[in-house]
Amino acid sequence: MSDLRKELLRQMKAIRDRMDPKLVERAKLAVFGKVPYDSDAAKEAVGHFLDARDDGGAFRRKLEQALKEEGAALDLDGEQAPEPAPAPSKPRRGGRVT
Repeated sequence: MSDLRKELLRQMKAIRDRMDPKLVERAKLAVFGKVPYDSDAAKEAVGHFLDARDDGGAFRRKLEQALKEEGAALDLDGEQAPEPAPAPSKPRRGGRVT
């Protein structure tokens, strides 16, 4: 049975040797829940989220305003918020006017 274990360990080492060392280190950290923060990936994810919203940029503007009040800024590589969508021409039915 020891031979099987040695063979498996040899195969695992061969696989690790072929992998990118940064990827191996990241995987080791992930095992213990200590994956380092990747700001570029976070910016990309937030950008995709904001671009996917169908609200004419209202959520992006609200987020930018909240960040400004906290003294931070939304920096997504110089992207600008899309122009707001035009207001509907007729009021919605069945709701209260506030």
